Amino acid sequence: MSRRGMYRQLLRVGRAAGSRSEAGGVRFAALVVSVLALALVGVALVATHAAYEGQRERGTARGPVFREDRPELPARALWKAAGDSLTGGGRFTVVLVEPLTADAPLPPGVAAWPARGEAVLSPRLRGAGADDGIGERYGRVAGTIAAEGLQSPDELFAYVRPLSGLTGRNASPIVGFGPAAGPVYFAVGQTDQAKPEGNFLVMPGVLGLLPAGILVVVAARSGAHGRDRRATVVTVLGGTARARAVLLVGETWRPVALGAALALAAVAVSWATDLRLPWTGHVVAAADMRAWAGALLLAVLAAAVAVLGAAVAVDRPGRTRTGTTRPVAARRAPARWAVLCPVLLLVAVRGPDLFEPGTTPYVFVNWIGAAGTLATLPAAVAVLTARLGRGMARLGRRLGSPALLVSGRRAAAHPRPAARLVSGVVVALGLLIQIVVWQAQFGSQARAAQAAVDRIGTAALVVRPGSEVTERQIDGFLAALPDGLDAIATVTDPRRGTLTLKGECTSLTALGLPCSGERTPLTRVPGDPRAQEIITWNGTPGVRLYTQGGASVARSAARDDFAQIVLISPRGAPASVPEVKRLAYRTLPTGADVHTLGGEWLVSSQVNKDHGRWIFLFGFFGILVLTVAMTVSGTAEFLRNGRALAPLTVLSGDRGLQRTTAAWSLLVPLVLAGTAGCAIGLWLALPRTADGGSYVSGDFLAACAAAVAAMGVVAWIWASSVAGRQARRWRPRGE
Repeated sequence: MSRRGMYRQLLRVGRAAGSRSEAGGVRFAALVVSVLALALVGVALVATHAAYEGQRERGTARGPVFREDRPELPARALWKAAGDSLTGGGRFTVVLVEPLTADAPLPPGVAAWPARGEAVLSPRLRGAGADDGIGERYGRVAGTIAAEGLQSPDELFAYVRPLSGLTGRNASPIVGFGPAAGPVYFAVGQTDQAKPEGNFLVMPGVLGLLPAGILVVVAARSGAHGRDRRATVVTVLGGTARARAVLLVGETWRPVALGAALALAAVAVSWATDLRLPWTGHVVAAADMRAWAGALLLAVLAAAVAVLGAAVAVDRPGRTRTGTTRPVAARRAPARWAVLCPVLLLVAVRGPDLFEPGTTPYVFVNWIGAAGTLATLPAAVAVLTARLGRGMARLGRRLGSPALLVSGRRAAAHPRPAARLVSGVVVALGLLIQIVVWQAQFGSQARAAQAAVDRIGTAALVVRPGSEVTERQIDGFLAALPDGLDAIATVTDPRRGTLTLKGECTSLTALGLPCSGERTPLTRVPGDPRAQEIITWNGTPGVRLYTQGGASVARSAARDDFAQIVLISPRGAPASVPEVKRLAYRTLPTGADVHTLGGEWLVSSQVNKDHGRWIFLFGFFGILVLTVAMTVSGTAEFLRNGRALAPLTVLSGDRGLQRTTAAWSLLVPLVLAGTAGCAIGLWLALPRTADGGSYVSGDFLAACAAAVAAMGVVAWIWASSVAGRQARRWRPRGE
């Protein structure tokens, strides 16, 4: 036989061997899922870079070219970037524009210049801001920004032509937009409110690639007992390493090809239409995916090659645990490490109480305890599994349940497979919750701002007018406010360490503050909660407080760089933030920032919250993939010993023995693993979540536990079905 013919024969042998092995179906499905998971991680990495590059290009295309950079060209328009936010959302960009010539170039995606008092909004902003009065905030909506003018299809963005018009004092002259008009040094938009690309790539790289790699190895080694014996036979018959590799390729190429085809189908869908991702709400632009089509295809191909390579690399002919034919005793569970697990769990939660919160020892003790708990958890689970197994065996003997008896004795004699099944999921969930909890540690100011909102609501609003605003314009804004809204000015002097509350006596006395025409020291803490919050958010420890009645709020706000306006609603009634914003854009040339006391922290924290949603998404993917890996490992282990259950089925007369045994061996451990993982993760995070500052939601925990339980159900049904077929085919052969 020629070498080529021999290789074709080996491919056919490998294909037949794979379909007839005891765990062949499990391995086939595991290889399909491993290729799909690894390919999706690669696609996610490429798609992330493609999205950032596409947003960067579209942001540059609409970037202004300032006249100072092209002084030889005439100014064609005035341009200024401002910011705004929706209730409960993050900050987005509002660009104020004013054409200076009839042929002024339009920004990309805008069909015509809006008239004064009009705005052109992105589709996402029009929809998301409908309940926030966005349709009237900037004036009449004159149109919608097309896709080529947005960094992404779901970007919040607006072009506004102020009612009062722009001037050279409050805006910059430009000659056009994009590199075709000149150098672009200033681009604004969605990327300003997002984490850098490097920070983002870490998530699929760690939370996706590591679990996918584990699944690849587990899939390649599943059902390896029979495959190793076959490789040994091939070696004894003179087969070379290359022959064994061809045999393994013949066994794995079909599931690998199917997994790659499924991944390609997902990529093809992303080329055809924009996709909105779950949990994050982010829209993947089809144009960006098509621009990087070659890299996406390479990612899928690399995943397929990696899985094929792993299947060949784990080839282990002639290797046994001891190198002899003597029986190997079951390894005992490491009890000494198991004892440390509850001790370290207590250290992680209660150890930090010995130190000042936020200090290095406080954090260090918590981390050491958490890491030690997760490291010793497999040993603890193994010991617990062995003890529970002995209890199950006794209970099964008492109840006359063969399935409970067999499952219990197997768990008692071989606790490590169950420990691997459970501890892998528990450790992964615990680590993911720690990552999410630490993400929230940067939001202490946002939590304080939310607490202020909970106490006083919108009874006090901070207004910061745009730059170059005049006293007369501020007076016009204050005069347009609804009846009952009072205003004071808070003036901070950082050099002297003072905070002065200025305004008319009616406004100051409404807050329970003394009023005098002179600057008067405030010697007592005011009783009005609004005044307390104003002082808290504008003062610093040790600042000296003053009040001054009869002072012009407009003059203070226009002339002092460290002044801001605070609107006070009558009798603590809630004020309308959207209405105040609308009045600001009608009366002030560049609008104004309007938010609750400390509200800027709530807006800025949205970046961390959005990043946390991405951690949820990739973390959930990682947990799902790792659970699949543990399920494949446990199912293959169960089926490897499934032939031993066949005689017991005949002897006991219990046709449901495999089904019940599979439930105790796979379903129950996985359901308990999902629940225990969430509980242990939350318990380890208790020192950092005691103040309520956590992004870990009940929905996320429920989704993780449900995903693990669902995999347990799949493993149970699958394993019991295969084991049942083994039992039906069994015939006595001298066992």
